[in-house]
Amino acid sequence: MKLAGLRIAAFVVALAAGWAAVLLWAAEVDWRAPLSPGTVLSLRGNDFRAVFGDGEANASRLHVSADAEDHSALQVTTLAYVRAGDFPLLRYRFASFPRTLELALVFRTAEDPDDVQTIALPWPGEGTTTFDLSRVEAWHGTIIELGFSQFSTAQNVPPELGFKPFDLVEAALWSPSWQGDLAALATDWLGAWPWSQRSVHALGRDTDSPRARSIVVSAALAAGLGIVSALLLFGRRRWQPVVMVFVALAWLLVDLRWQDGLAQRLELTRTLYADVEWPRRARIVGDADLVEAADEIRAKLVNEPGRSRVLVMAGTGYQLLRLVWHLLPMNTGSLAYALASGEELPEGCVLVFLDTDAWYRDPALRALLAKSQRITSTDPHAVHASGFEGSRIVLYRYRHAR
Repeated sequence: MKLAGLRIAAFVVALAAGWAAVLLWAAEVDWRAPLSPGTVLSLRGNDFRAVFGDGEANASRLHVSADAEDHSALQVTTLAYVRAGDFPLLRYRFASFPRTLELALVFRTAEDPDDVQTIALPWPGEGTTTFDLSRVEAWHGTIIELGFSQFSTAQNVPPELGFKPFDLVEAALWSPSWQGDLAALATDWLGAWPWSQRSVHALGRDTDSPRARSIVVSAALAAGLGIVSALLLFGRRRWQPVVMVFVALAWLLVDLRWQDGLAQRLELTRTLYADVEWPRRARIVGDADLVEAADEIRAKLVNEPGRSRVLVMAGTGYQLLRLVWHLLPMNTGSLAYALASGEELPEGCVLVFLDTDAWYRDPALRALLAKSQRITSTDPHAVHASGFEGSRIVLYRYRHAR
């Protein structure tokens, strides 16, 4: 009985030590660094000034009450030549920061004062957030200006609906420490990030910016250490249940993080749509200009049969995909994909060109459209010269060039 108790105690100690080592490895803690930061550069909210938007000092905070005409906001402070390498950890805290805004760090260096650098940051919530800048290539040299920029969540929030007043409470730059590295790891693994095309299957931050070691790899290592410790101390008689327990725990941990990430992103959806009636929800999008373009195209094709094929070409891939979406339930698709398939376009189909003059500049498209009927009446030379101002959309009824 006494031996069994000693084995259990040894197992608990080995497990705690192993898992602590995994956390330190994941956080890339420098073993030579102190436990807490030796140097802290603290900045109060009222040390910042509003450059874009309106802000006023409120006690030690900066209350940002309005955004600029382009629906962005920026608060900056001047620094007395701070060496970036000495302060790799950023700490910041906001109050009442809306879910509909994205946050970015903005800074300039003495070596290149005309070049403004920006770094995407996670949503700050109501607590203090720590972000590791040492992995960011641009964070080098001598920092002479530091600030925070806010703008509506791209591709999700209409710019005019994104801003709500908030307070910049405080910020700080920390020298290297175990405390800072572990806090930055928590932000990397648990921080709230906006939606992207990879959000459904991504864990935590799903951007391409530098990040800490993977939570999936760390969970697998922790499970492996647990399995090895159990087998060494308790023998191999019941190795199957041991493996199943630790694999299940690791899987559960990763799945809970994934679920939490989706729940955090759904808060933005609730903020935008929860109190809005159904007819208005379809109009609350981050690309209202494309909704207007879709409405204009739909109006021009109001008498078009439902089965008519509508093929779209746009200035960017994002515009193409979103315009196809906004034109639903019309029978829409990509003109470029249709041409790449090698099959002949359907006789009488409608070709839509949005924010592109490829129909006029591209010789292959001009030959393709030689016998086609122009549905819009804008002069092609006027469209090219105007830069699409007032003439974003060009429609053709396709006829075989025979």
